[in-house]
Amino acid sequence: MKSHLTLLFLTLLGITSTTHAFNNYHSQPNQPQDNPVQTIQNTLDKLQKFSENKDNTRPELLRRFIENEIIPHFAFDQMTYWIAGPYARHMNTSNMAELESRVKKTFLSSLDKHLSSYNASSTRMNIRSAQYRGPNDVTVSTLLLGSNQRPDRLDFRMQAQGDHWKIIDVTANGLSAALYYRRHFISTLRQYR
Repeated sequence: MKSHLTLLFLTLLGITSTTHAFNNYHSQPNQPQDNPVQTIQNTLDKLQKFSENKDNTRPELLRRFIENEIIPHFAFDQMTYWIAGPYARHMNTSNMAELESRVKKTFLSSLDKHLSSYNASSTRMNIRSAQYRGPNDVTVSTLLLGSNQRPDRLDFRMQAQGDHWKIIDVTANGLSAALYYRRHFISTLRQYR
């Protein structure tokens, strides 16, 4: 079952090589904000609990769960900017909004598909402390532990937005979602050279 959660995040958010360097972290900011580790813990706990519910395959309940419990923790605007990479400097506000809409739609589609068959009852999660790269940039690492497999690692890159931490990228076993999406949308992005 653990491999299903990893597959879920890989499919939802995509795969390619990671771009994160984990050696130049800073101390936690002093400004009042929610705790990024607790944000990830709460979200994954809700995902685990929902996956154990026998009604989790009902499309209307699944969509409501995704929209209320998962989507609010993602910063699709920042994720889209990260996905656009060097092409972003040639895109106007309307272009970015259109790409963001496509990224969100692809994300929701994948999430619907994979959460409907996911069961997390045999998976344990070990969430590590936050690693700060700056006052508004943090990575929270999580190990997924199953009964017969070696642990999988998920790294949630987050940025502070107001008083909350929002996910801008997920890296699964070293493979970045944002870079996967850049490849997925490369034909669209190339028109902005």
